[in-house]
Amino acid sequence: MSPIASVRRWFLHYALPWNYDIETKLTEFGVECVAHLKFMEKNEWIDLFTSQSKVLKRRAKQVYEKHLTGDPDLKQCGVEMEIIQRTKRRKLSAAVSLAVSVWEDEVKITDLPEWAIREIIDYIPKTSRALLALAMTTDSASWREVHWNKSSPKSILSWFKKGHTNTKMKKPSALTRIILSPKNDGEEDLWEEINFEDNCLFLCSELTDDDISGMLACINAVQQLKRLYLTNCINITGRALEPLRGSDVLKQIDLSLSENHGSSQTHFFPKSWFMILETEVIPILYSIIGRENHSLRHLQFPYTWRDNRSGYFDRFLEKYKETEHQRSIRCLECNANCNESLSRSLEHELEAGGRVKYRGIQHFTCYDCLNHYCYNCKRGEDPNLAYPYLAFCVVCEKMRCKKCMDMIPCRSCVADFRETGYYGFNSVSFICKDCKDPDRECRMCTGFFCKRGSCQSAIVWCNVCEKSGCEDCMEITTCEKEGCGKTQCVNCRGTGDETIGPHPCSTCWNTLCFNHRLEDCRRDWNNSCHGCLRIVAPRLARGYDQSLLG
Repeated sequence: MSPIASVRRWFLHYALPWNYDIETKLTEFGVECVAHLKFMEKNEWIDLFTSQSKVLKRRAKQVYEKHLTGDPDLKQCGVEMEIIQRTKRRKLSAAVSLAVSVWEDEVKITDLPEWAIREIIDYIPKTSRALLALAMTTDSASWREVHWNKSSPKSILSWFKKGHTNTKMKKPSALTRIILSPKNDGEEDLWEEINFEDNCLFLCSELTDDDISGMLACINAVQQLKRLYLTNCINITGRALEPLRGSDVLKQIDLSLSENHGSSQTHFFPKSWFMILETEVIPILYSIIGRENHSLRHLQFPYTWRDNRSGYFDRFLEKYKETEHQRSIRCLECNANCNESLSRSLEHELEAGGRVKYRGIQHFTCYDCLNHYCYNCKRGEDPNLAYPYLAFCVVCEKMRCKKCMDMIPCRSCVADFRETGYYGFNSVSFICKDCKDPDRECRMCTGFFCKRGSCQSAIVWCNVCEKSGCEDCMEITTCEKEGCGKTQCVNCRGTGDETIGPHPCSTCWNTLCFNHRLEDCRRDWNNSCHGCLRIVAPRLARGYDQSLLG
């Protein structure tokens, strides 16, 4: 029995027709009780009966004018909703029990009533919802038989038929329609964005090209999808994007496979696991930017592509930069053409090994809001000490504007440029507030430090307490023995275990870790420094943890 059974009884009481189409439309409006009918506009009410006879249409108009005008009874509405919520769990449990009774060892979702499916999709991520719609129709590989996007623009709900091969494919069921259709006005833009970050990491890593391409075809992505984020989809070659070929609505696609915040090189998986290929994806991108009125505003490429120096990839970048939109983007603040501004370019900064650090990074565009900013516009009262509206995060390798994300500057970079008085776009490194990198953060003052030049040495590490800190917050002693590098902070030296880490001798003033001090003493016990002997002797007498020290 449907949760709007009370509405059905009300319709029948006033001699109004009731069928599947009426129930579906009311469900899409969000009607769950009789009191909700008063929230409908008159034209929306009349549209429910467009397929009925003139007599029934006039009857519906009379019922509306007599019973559905005026303010709704909110108290009665609350009572009805409370009753509905109390019974939903009981009904869903009964429906599942019925399915189990039909199949002793297997619960078939197709045996559940439609209203139960509506409840289920409220509890699963949007990507899982689209995959469920695909699974309710056919297996993923069968979508190749109908060439994905070469079908009718009305998507799976109307076009999916028997394939041209011997493979028999199921027609979309009523359940598929429910899963894919928006439930209310709040889901009007339901399929404009797909982000696999809303799903389990290991599920995403198992998805194939067929799974994702079938899902994109299911939602009619070529005409609906505006943003796509392939987070953790490491098992695809790129053929999954075939349903997007020739799209003129797609605005952004993130091919980096990394999460929104965190390392762009994806800590969870080694580079060798990444299967996404330039030869599969770039032809599809060419088909998009080749359209006269394409909407593409932002591309985030995989780290492996940007690192490999492929000529094929470089040629695409040049073609993309030559598109009309990229040549004419204007700063939201000053309205200057960003490509003609005098802002310092990022293209030529090199990392160790000669790799161009910002190669393949989208310029002048915020990753989140897609607004454009030149690198001359800055935020702050003092223009000499102000930071740019658009900043590059050195961890996630994305450009973000100040309106979308708080960008934290490197403390060491800030100190340097205040001393020199010079500030170019790339003088200060930034990190997103939501990006975490313990190796670059002082755990005492929570300041951020980048890893370039002198900034890298501003963060020190204590081998004893295993904490990091900046030079201002953490005083460190380092073993003087060449090739050792063991460190100890001043706090650990005062804990009573000061001989564990490097410690200066009060007699010879050599700063050595325990193992190297012991090694020097053993060479000549009789002529060893008395201060060093006082350090090693007590610990030798009671033994020491070799695994900790060595």
